[in-house]
Amino acid sequence: MKILHVTLGLPPYRTGGLTKYSYDLMLSQIELNHDVNLMYPGHYNTGKVAITQRKSHQGIQIFEIINPLPVPLLGGVKQPNQFTKAIDKTVYINFLNELKPDVIHFHTLMGVHKEILEATRELNIKTSFTTHDYYGICPKVNLIDTTGKICNDYEAGNKCTTCNINGYSMLKIFIMQSELYRTFKDSSIVKKLRKNEKKKYLNRSENEIYNEKENIQEMAKEYSNLREYYMEMFKQVDVFHFNSSIAKQEFDKYFETPGKIIPIAHRDIHDARGHKTYDQQKPLNIGYLGPIDQYKGFYFLEEVLKDIDNSNWHLHIHGDNKSDSEEYDSSLFTFYGKYNHSKLKEIFNQIDVLVIPSIWKETFGFIGLEALSFGVPIVVSEYVGCQDIIENGETGIIFKANKDELKSLLLTIINDRNILRQINENILNMNFDYEMKKHAKEIIELYQYSS
Repeated sequence: MKILHVTLGLPPYRTGGLTKYSYDLMLSQIELNHDVNLMYPGHYNTGKVAITQRKSHQGIQIFEIINPLPVPLLGGVKQPNQFTKAIDKTVYINFLNELKPDVIHFHTLMGVHKEILEATRELNIKTSFTTHDYYGICPKVNLIDTTGKICNDYEAGNKCTTCNINGYSMLKIFIMQSELYRTFKDSSIVKKLRKNEKKKYLNRSENEIYNEKENIQEMAKEYSNLREYYMEMFKQVDVFHFNSSIAKQEFDKYFETPGKIIPIAHRDIHDARGHKTYDQQKPLNIGYLGPIDQYKGFYFLEEVLKDIDNSNWHLHIHGDNKSDSEEYDSSLFTFYGKYNHSKLKEIFNQIDVLVIPSIWKETFGFIGLEALSFGVPIVVSEYVGCQDIIENGETGIIFKANKDELKSLLLTIINDRNILRQINENILNMNFDYEMKKHAKEIIELYQYSS
């Protein structure tokens, strides 16, 4: 089968769960003797939209969209009218006629013109979409509003005007998509500039924000048009790959979603489950792995732990560095900074339990599966998609995302380690079948389901 994947690009330029999953899926499909291709939104120039072939990578034929629609990543959409510009679909028709893919697997709609889906319809090419996040429904990707609550009503675009006020400028998006930026993205100078830019946005005055919101009704209409633009794209997808029931429930609110729920995996998932020992006399070693962000629930977890009088716990934080980490009590909090997959064994050997306290409707959460692969019990909020792969109270614990419930749960675990000991035993006895090649076969079957 000839497959064209549409993603944000390859590592190390792109990172995160979407990139990890799509890249590993492509490699596994190649091992299954499929013809695998990748198309991604690339850089901008003064010419027209074009699709250029780049150097192949690990057997993957790579194509770059020149002058794509803007790619906001997690920054938000500041100028929505720039994201809905129409083009002549001939560029996509010609490309697809030459490539002749059997199926196009979209992992994101960022940077992609609506005309590509119109072209697939015209050429009768099957399409699939994996629900990595909520971009297309939410310009900020995570469906969390400015109050830190789940956004169930975007108020015809009015709420988007506030949520996206600090969105990236078009100039910044152009720079971030440039080949020069790709080369120097991880240099110390660029990292420092990114950090300063983030701090500048966080410190903007209310007057600055108010001035930008003077034409709020006009902007709200643009956000409403933006959502409609993406709704039209979603409705042209043949089959959806939902990585969790959480994701399916959310997408089901907006349109008919033919497809299947298939939990995701990646090529670094291996069955390394082992017995854990729990000592009631020692502090409970709690793990948090991920960005230090509100929507990921870090501050929610921090508040709960600080409210526990019993200090028989220690939180190990692996993820972003925190500028004020020295202000935390080092006897209770340890910040390790960023990590990579090669460190997971060491990390999971160190902790007794992993807490995933997300307050956004996380479509899966690889870190939960990774913890289980080492036999580590997981405690996840009701909004975490990887809850689908555990049995509540048996191979993990699911809690309502409120402080009182999480506090009560953590206190219970701190005072009775037998709970974790039993969950660890149950994890060792559960069926653990998350080999990537098997998953790749399931996705191939899903493509055929779309016929």
